[in-house]
Amino acid sequence: MAQFTPKSSPNISVEAAMEEGTLENLNNQSPSNSLETHSVRTLEGIARNLELDADYWVFRRFGRLHLLNLLYLQQDLVILEQKLYNHILKDETEDPDNLLPEIQRALSKYDAALAAQAQFNLYRKPESRTIRQMREWASTQKMKQNIRPLLRWLNISGQGSPNLRDLASIATNDKTWGHRFVDSHSHLQNMFAEEIPESRLPPKLLPSAAAMTTIYSEDKVRRAEAVFLHLSFCTFLMLPVVLLSYLESKTWKLVVLAITLFTASVLCVGSLNTPNKSSLALVAGYAAILVVFLSGNVGS
Repeated sequence: MAQFTPKSSPNISVEAAMEEGTLENLNNQSPSNSLETHSVRTLEGIARNLELDADYWVFRRFGRLHLLNLLYLQQDLVILEQKLYNHILKDETEDPDNLLPEIQRALSKYDAALAAQAQFNLYRKPESRTIRQMREWASTQKMKQNIRPLLRWLNISGQGSPNLRDLASIATNDKTWGHRFVDSHSHLQNMFAEEIPESRLPPKLLPSAAAMTTIYSEDKVRRAEAVFLHLSFCTFLMLPVVLLSYLESKTWKLVVLAITLFTASVLCVGSLNTPNKSSLALVAGYAAILVVFLSGNVGS
């Protein structure tokens, strides 16, 4: 359990603001910018650009506001609970006016807020690559209008490290090592690139991120990853078999067997996005094949 050391209130407020990454952003924003609103045309342009790839569906969590809302609703329920308790103590036969309907409405709001907060915490943090790409868009002259307002709302318009804990990527799934590898290499993205349908492109009058974004097919990446993994497994299986065929020393055979099993275990955990049971079953099957081959080779 975490231990908290009491501090003076000024230190707590400053450190909390620095930790959440809000202090620097508030200092960099003028009152006019913080209260600035944008037209539907600008919002539509932002939505069109975000529609190009679900990885860019990044939104603020507003964790403190959610907690404030929960505390406010909880406070109302405590007051209503006390009213009901006082009514019971007075042994009144008639129900108080509108007390039960108020309790029902307050409970509905409280339960919905709790469920929404629990669901919201399940969303993943956006990847640093996504934030970096959005900042690169904002640095270009064409993308100022459609991206910079979004960066200000997300508190990532500065050059410092973004506070990813305050951001939620609502459409990003758990990516395999192949997806992450392709994401980090632009030349590989071009190999799996696909054309963006015209219906998803922003209008000509609006600046577009389409020319600056490479959309690649995740299905193609999955197929390429599957082919690579199968070929790698076959190669990794045949290599120790060939070595064991030419080795006569039992000691060296055991060394080769131990090295290959250890390497297979590490690669299985690091490369495959599978549950532990599936990984253990795969390693056990791999070990069984080598042991059977080794025992048959020794017997011959």
